[in-house]
Amino acid sequence: MVMIMAPGGTKEMALGVLDAGADATYVGVQGWSRRGNQDELSDEDIREVIDYALARDKNVRIVVNTQPSSIEIPMFLERVKMYHAWGAKGFMISDIGCMKLVNEQIPTAEIHTSVGCGITNYADVHFLSELGARYVVLPYRLSVAEIEQIKRENNVGIEVFLFKTPAGGKICPGKCMMSSYFSFERWLDEQGKDHFFGSASRGGDCLRVCQTMWDLETAEEQIEKEITIKENPSLWLTELPAYLHAGVECLKVPGRDRSAGLVMDLTSCYRRAVDEILSCEAPNLPRLNLHKYELELQALRVRWQQERGKRDDRLIDSALAASSRSLISTDRLRV
Repeated sequence: MVMIMAPGGTKEMALGVLDAGADATYVGVQGWSRRGNQDELSDEDIREVIDYALARDKNVRIVVNTQPSSIEIPMFLERVKMYHAWGAKGFMISDIGCMKLVNEQIPTAEIHTSVGCGITNYADVHFLSELGARYVVLPYRLSVAEIEQIKRENNVGIEVFLFKTPAGGKICPGKCMMSSYFSFERWLDEQGKDHFFGSASRGGDCLRVCQTMWDLETAEEQIEKEITIKENPSLWLTELPAYLHAGVECLKVPGRDRSAGLVMDLTSCYRRAVDEILSCEAPNLPRLNLHKYELELQALRVRWQQERGKRDDRLIDSALAASSRSLISTDRLRV
């Protein structure tokens, strides 16, 4: 059984991807996932999504992948228990201590490691499975041979992003703290939850600092060409047969911060492609023609790039504005 898990950055998106063919949707809790509030759901919306999914024999994964402080751990566990009682089947967690606690206190919950765990090899997977992880999300992207080795060494579900880096190789998002250097704001809510704007690891928003253009210089010279620190990954399709044959059990559609319509169309495209692959006899897989889905995905990539560009520009502008405010405040202190 291969699970297609699609994002629910809004209630409309969460309900829509379930109708578009996703087996599960993943939704972030306000203040407790690696996104800003605009891409997270209220408790009221989460309960409605859970009820909608259960009525259709589908399920919901709750994203609680921040890194709680010691004071916040009781709040964290209380929320996880509440969502589980409502019918949420799984939880995406980054913090290894919280992962262990959830496994001990709610053994029927299915724990997904979050991208923040930064997995790179089969030993990492073994360690996290011993803490209670049922699914481990791999960095985009490992080779098929590496996935097969991980499966041989571990009895755990393998989850992959439907993303790849332009030049291949490995990147492990989820550990970056760069946004905090440009904008560091914090406040306590009425429940005592500590919020950090500018740190996705603490429930704020990634400001896409790596996506802006940087001037680069060394002690000897200044590089004339502006650069970005990281290239954006892109949506992929043609590798699907090999990945599924290697033992991948969960395909994660990205896009909590995209439009509901785009993510629903992506989910539908991948649903149909996966179903055709799974219905194909193994000897015929090398001859399977996915061209019609690739053409569809090409149009979706254009929409993806357009939406990403607008969002990145907005977040980068936020980082620059916050940085300017910080410099002004520092100058005033010096005076």
